[in-house]
Amino acid sequence: MTEVHSNEEVLTEGLARIIVPRLESYVREDGKLEPAWMPVFYNPEAALSRDITVLYLSTRFKHGLNFIDALAGTGVRGVRISLELEGEGVLNDVDPRAFHYIRRNIALNNLESRVQAFNQEANTLLNMLTFTGIPFDFIDIDPYGSPIPYVDSAFKPLGKKASLGVTATDTAPLTCSNPRKMLRRYWHRCVDVDFEKEVGLRVLISNIVLRGAAHDIMLKPAVSFLYKHYYRVVFETVRNASLSFENLSKCIGSIWYCTETLERGFAVSGENGIACMSGKPVLIGPLWVCELMSSSVVNDMLAQLPKYPWMQRQTVKMLKILAEETSVQTPYIRVDRVYSRLRKNMPPFSQLMETLKQHGFKVARTHFDPRGIRVDGDLSEAFKIMSTLGR
Repeated sequence: MTEVHSNEEVLTEGLARIIVPRLESYVREDGKLEPAWMPVFYNPEAALSRDITVLYLSTRFKHGLNFIDALAGTGVRGVRISLELEGEGVLNDVDPRAFHYIRRNIALNNLESRVQAFNQEANTLLNMLTFTGIPFDFIDIDPYGSPIPYVDSAFKPLGKKASLGVTATDTAPLTCSNPRKMLRRYWHRCVDVDFEKEVGLRVLISNIVLRGAAHDIMLKPAVSFLYKHYYRVVFETVRNASLSFENLSKCIGSIWYCTETLERGFAVSGENGIACMSGKPVLIGPLWVCELMSSSVVNDMLAQLPKYPWMQRQTVKMLKILAEETSVQTPYIRVDRVYSRLRKNMPPFSQLMETLKQHGFKVARTHFDPRGIRVDGDLSEAFKIMSTLGR
């Protein structure tokens, strides 16, 4: 029997029971939990990420899978994958304290025959496992901070067709609150826009896609999102140099943006003649200009929900808004910025969206910002319609 100490507690997430340090001991003065203070990292807010990982993998792998969680913390993600998807794999963390919790959580869930614990630096482990001859179906990189120091190693043990999960909690550089770090880490020069949260995700995706191409691996985001303090992307991967080249040619480009009129759109490589209602647009990129997620994958994940009744309410809410969002690709518009420029008060969102739809525009809400909408069509015309609705 696995012993639980007085300064610990057992939490249930999905089908997993997880020993963690007692959470109440790491609450800040404002009442919020601070996972960074804990001897082993466990963040309840990342349960949505783990829910979506399980749902995605359930659509991709029908009869179990081999996986690696290279930065596992308490091991909760890997334990859930093993229990909920019959996965077999490796849970690793360089911190001896985390390794201690991983071993106990494997034992608590009776997974000793299916899951191995390692206490290695993540790059060392991933490079070592490359030479086992085992093709891994799924590898997860979920660090505290940027995933960039680990992704090159993560490509190597992947099977010919596989999946890669990546989390980034360094949202400050990715949203250009720290432009110097954005340039150093992600090779992107910041431009002041109203959709910086989407730019951050597109930069993260493009950086990983480009790094994968150097290993002759094609990557496409199956599902991606921003939730509170982190970005999450699950990629479908294929080890094929030709497909990788085609992917770069089609999907690495720029976004053009008019700072005065707030028009925006995607620039095809070598395209000229982009014009704003006034002034010249700025180009933002290079970054990922294709779909942020697959509509068929997201709908398949929603269809899997009845099989997983323990999924959280916010997970279902996120998937539903992502499913709506896949219908429009144009970068989202901050509606409050538009009406600030017009010097008018905003109308109700429902009225705004319905009016734009009546005029033939395809419109969707975005998960990035509650003040944002996506509009497909001539934005100069859309802004004229929006002006008539303001007071």
